[in-house]
Amino acid sequence: MASFGKEEKKKHNQLARHLAFWVAAAAYAVYLLTLSPGVSWEHHSEDSGDLITAAWVLGIPHPTGYPLFTMLGWIWSHVIAMGSVAWRMNVFSALWGAFAAGVTVRAVWASFYLLPEEIRGRITRSAMAVAACASGLLLAFATDVWALSVVTEVYSMNLFFVSLVSWILIELLIISDGENGNDAGRGRRGKLIAFLGFTWGLALTNHMTSIFLLPGILLVMFFGGIKPKPAEIAKGILFFILPLLLYLYLPIRSMMNPPLDWGNPETVDNFVWVVTGKQFRKLMFTLFPYQMLHQIMRYSSIPLEIAVPGALAAGLGISRMLLGRARGGIILMIYSLLLVASSLFYLASYYIWDPEGYLLPMIWAASLWAGWSIVLLVSVPDKLIKAGRVIGILLLVAAGISGLVGHWKQVDLSDNYEAMRFGEESFEAFENDALMLEMRYERAFVLWYYREVEYRDTRDDVAVIFLEHATFDWGLDLLERKYPDVVIPDEPIEGAKKEAVTAAWLIEKNIDQRPVYCGAPVDELVEEGYRFEAVGLIFRVFPPDAG
Repeated sequence: MASFGKEEKKKHNQLARHLAFWVAAAAYAVYLLTLSPGVSWEHHSEDSGDLITAAWVLGIPHPTGYPLFTMLGWIWSHVIAMGSVAWRMNVFSALWGAFAAGVTVRAVWASFYLLPEEIRGRITRSAMAVAACASGLLLAFATDVWALSVVTEVYSMNLFFVSLVSWILIELLIISDGENGNDAGRGRRGKLIAFLGFTWGLALTNHMTSIFLLPGILLVMFFGGIKPKPAEIAKGILFFILPLLLYLYLPIRSMMNPPLDWGNPETVDNFVWVVTGKQFRKLMFTLFPYQMLHQIMRYSSIPLEIAVPGALAAGLGISRMLLGRARGGIILMIYSLLLVASSLFYLASYYIWDPEGYLLPMIWAASLWAGWSIVLLVSVPDKLIKAGRVIGILLLVAAGISGLVGHWKQVDLSDNYEAMRFGEESFEAFENDALMLEMRYERAFVLWYYREVEYRDTRDDVAVIFLEHATFDWGLDLLERKYPDVVIPDEPIEGAKKEAVTAAWLIEKNIDQRPVYCGAPVDELVEEGYRFEAVGLIFRVFPPDAG
């Protein structure tokens, strides 16, 4: 790697900071223009009602609990006193997507210093700037990155941490190439290792899939020429453990009985159940090999995430990495391929219908590769180098803006009111002291949001029961505490269709004391003469003897 004086380093870092800021600002502006105005179901954001409600009431959302997202969301939603709480949380999600784009600019810019001096010298500073900015914009306007940044979800924050960990690892590789032997390099190395541990620990308190960063971290630390000392490793481990203490939020807050207390994680068993996502483990590692291949092939169109120019640039970039000889560049290539492999592994192992959030590390890797396309296009004979630079810059400019132009209509949620209308119209229909039973989680989460947030001071007479919760002991305990006037089963009702059987039991036991509504007719009760009268998208239940 080329060595630089202090002044040149300072100028380069200052330019990189400015570029990262403006790319993040541009991404944020676009996100705000296309932001969902409230709680949403679009872009597979069915969990948004749960996450928004948990953030506002400082509760416990669905496993794995997401303590960092919840606590930061609580601060954000209470400090930003404008718009609805759902809109504030959508803005919060957009912020992390924009941060990820900005950090990607810094990471790609830094990655060029892993090139041999004779190659790096062929890339002008303006070409580096275009490549880094294009990578950031490519990431920001990739379909799923953009889509998950305009609704409330944990994935944009997760992408930010993937970007930040990657940047730290690149900086460590730079030190290993040129500064490991001097005191300044060793001092900076120790700080970066500690920062790496802290950042990765924080990432795990947002989303447990950050565990898949481990192979790449081990690769860089022990095969990238870092040569960390035992004391530096110990310090990094300590800084990794510290943010994991945020998980203590779950049992501590659960003991305070918040309005949303998924899993009631105040006991050791319940805490482990929530943090490990045991509720969803039945979807893991259950596929036959041909099903796993089918699951992966469902996403063979991923290159279109970054549009055709972006896919072409990414192909050129990974080709250059494969041809590289410098150790740092080779390690970075393997690291990026590990991100892709981990995403594919998770997709093949976890049979869910909305895996878009798990694709984001793969898209980050493709954005890095796209930035490196400029390296291939200047690795030509001297008489062609100017043409190579021009072609590279034009391709990267096209890659940077093609996603913005091509994906806007597909992603734009500025006129998205479906979930909001469902929540508002349902509460308009509810009579006083109504009991609402809902089997579909996305609808239940929206009703939670309106009861606990929007109508918290006016409609707390309404009891909203997500029927899946009523199939767990902890769920029944929560419902008894929250709705003492509602008759709740003493223990979960067993059966082939537990939610439907539980709904029938709750209706029969409560219909004489309060008006009952549900999301869909219960066949067993229809046969017994109960009437289910549609009121918008919900049903008012009447007993057999009602006129």
